[in-house]
Amino acid sequence: MMRRLKLALPLFLFAAACGETKPQPHIILVVVDTLRADALGCYGHAAAHTPAIDAFAAESVQFSDAVSSSGWTLPSVGSLLTGVWPSLHKATGKVSLLRPISPDIPTAAELLVDEGYRTLGFANAAYLSPLLGLDRGFEVFDHKHAYNQDVRRADQTVSDAIKVLEEKGSQASTFLLVHLFDSHLDYDPLPEDLARATVGLSGPAPPLSLRGCTELAQDEPPTEELQAWVRAVYDAEVSAVDRAFARLRASLEAQGMWDEAIVILTADHGEEFWDHGDFEHGHTLFSELIHVPLLVKAPKSAGIKPLVTDAQVRVLDTLPTIFELCDLEQPDTFSGRSFLQLMRGDSDEERPAFSEATLYGPEELSWRTERWHLILDLDKKRERPEILIDRDGDPAADVSELFPEVTVELREELEVFVRKMQKEAKSIRPAEIENMGPTRVNEYIRSLESLGYSGSDREED
Repeated sequence: MMRRLKLALPLFLFAAACGETKPQPHIILVVVDTLRADALGCYGHAAAHTPAIDAFAAESVQFSDAVSSSGWTLPSVGSLLTGVWPSLHKATGKVSLLRPISPDIPTAAELLVDEGYRTLGFANAAYLSPLLGLDRGFEVFDHKHAYNQDVRRADQTVSDAIKVLEEKGSQASTFLLVHLFDSHLDYDPLPEDLARATVGLSGPAPPLSLRGCTELAQDEPPTEELQAWVRAVYDAEVSAVDRAFARLRASLEAQGMWDEAIVILTADHGEEFWDHGDFEHGHTLFSELIHVPLLVKAPKSAGIKPLVTDAQVRVLDTLPTIFELCDLEQPDTFSGRSFLQLMRGDSDEERPAFSEATLYGPEELSWRTERWHLILDLDKKRERPEILIDRDGDPAADVSELFPEVTVELREELEVFVRKMQKEAKSIRPAEIENMGPTRVNEYIRSLESLGYSGSDREED
């Protein structure tokens, strides 16, 4: 695929010579790993302790029905950072054998560098590794390799980001990516957060691991009391994320970067707490995994008022929206389309949400409209591969037999969409598969250290 042409360059140079250029707004993108939409107070969770994020929501455009491109990190963040469906950017895989983002698909950082942006990234965990192409285009990409244990906490991630921001200064237009991992397993909250979240509850002491939580269920979901305990421990981790976000905001305000910045808070995916009889993420495309928070604050000068919109959007629509807000020419690679019209309070045509790719088990496809949600299991051994959910009804009830005509119609829509996407994907090169198991990752870290880098931090000249 071809990059967009720089047709406006002569005009830009003329304007610069005349002193008429205006700095582009800073772009602050906060991605909270494994954050369900209903984990935040602003999305209706009465037990949440998220005052900073809730306050941010009150001055932003809150999308109540934002849908991620996948139920696990690599394909969903790949879509967020490219504006492209997973089948096109090709960053998917199973367990530890994963493909990086296609070399034919430009990332947000690469595109914004071309527009004169300073690009700074702070990320955690294996699935956002430089080995997978997530670092492409970043001047600074501070990444900490880990799996579920010993991950850099939100407060430290934000401290590291603040330090670099203060060193770099606020003069240059900056694209800042901050990825916070605390709400991902293992759940190991700070004592004060745990005490507040678990009042009146009891259960196994943290840290709660995937194995430990799975063993709670055995052959059936655990008791309601145990489910409430696990969810409360998770909520305690979300509180730490909220506190870190408050610190990041305070620093941006102190540096004069907040008011005229585009600030976005979202998640890569959610988490299942036995909503459909299972736990964690990466295994299905039910709404508890693909319905995520999306809060967007435009620059103050844009005149966009705070609002809550119920219109369904896709998280991969975020990058096209950023480009429209910045008045930048959009590359022909984008799959998504801007939701700026919705941010201005205007109506827009319905946009069905497509999600794909599982980390574990059979592949699934999801097609979600304002009323219906069709999940298609691609395992050919399944007698009834479709699950149809009436979004106005019970989210756990399969109504495909009650509404066969709807099931057929949605499946036909999905098949047409997928055929068109697969045709486009044929012209896009896949990257070579990376083994993201601990042995390979440790080899990579050692190679960086031999070159003089600390851990997996990287800064390019």
